[in-house]
Amino acid sequence: MLSRIKEMFHTYSYVVTGVLFACALFITVFNRTGIIPAILLWQILAVSFLCVLGNFFFPQHEMTRRERIVRRLLHYLYINLVVFGSARVFYWFDEDNLLMNVFMFLIILVVFFTVSYTVHRENRKLSALLNERLEQYQNKKS
Repeated sequence: MLSRIKEMFHTYSYVVTGVLFACALFITVFNRTGIIPAILLWQILAVSFLCVLGNFFFPQHEMTRRERIVRRLLHYLYINLVVFGSARVFYWFDEDNLLMNVFMFLIILVVFFTVSYTVHRENRKLSALLNERLEQYQNKKS
């Protein structure tokens, strides 16, 4: 359980960074006044936390390729639900503006795949390092 919490905090830092860039881009494109309420920072942190809870879609054991794809799709849909739901609750955008909706959908896609790729790459590096150290340990023992 402790490793799961560490993993979530690690992912949280990436998600917050991605959401911050996404918000900066969204505000630059759609908010010409440049006025940003301070509460937005707390909303970013809260929404990022809710998005990271989507990590529970993935069990701590090995999955088949098909199961991994299905879970990743469900995770992505969950994140869209969280972000669009939060956007509606916090009045982040005009729901009738198709351009804003498409932009938000695309930016979620970019952040989702960027964070997923980064976390996956780091997990692979860690796995390779652990395997290398395990091999060194076993060679020493022999």
